[in-house]
Amino acid sequence: MEKRFELNASSEVLSPFRKELRQILVHEGWEKKTSDEILLAVDEALTNVIRHAYAGGSGKMTVLVRAAHDKIEIVIEDLGKKFDPTQVPPPELPRHKPGGLGVHFIRTIMDEMIYDPQCLEGNRLRLIKHKKKI
Repeated sequence: MEKRFELNASSEVLSPFRKELRQILVHEGWEKKTSDEILLAVDEALTNVIRHAYAGGSGKMTVLVRAAHDKIEIVIEDLGKKFDPTQVPPPELPRHKPGGLGVHFIRTIMDEMIYDPQCLEGNRLRLIKHKKKI
C-alpha cells in the first residue's frame, strides 16, 4: 500500500492528516500503542518542518506512506530551509526548559530515521518502523 499526501505547512492540517494516517495504521494491523507512537513521531517531524524549515511561513509538505506486511515507511519532503535532524545531539535529560525533544521522540520511537543529504532542494526524511515479531 502506498499513499501520497500533499499538505500545506500549517498546524491546521496535522489533525486531519493524523486521522488518515491512523486509519492506514489500523488497516495495516498495527497495535494501538505502536500506532499512537508512530503518529507522535510523524507529528513531531511535520511540526519541525512547519516551525523550522518554513519558520511559520507558507510552504508545502509531501508525505509518502508506504506500508508493507512487516514495516511502515513514511517519507517527509519539504522545500524549506535545510536541516538534518540526524545531526541533533541527544538532549540532556531532565530538561530544564520546555520543548526541544521532538527529534529525541522520533529517534526513540522509530527504528530508522534517515535524512537524505542528496536532496537538492529542501529536505527529505525517511522514518521507518518494523513490526515486532510475536
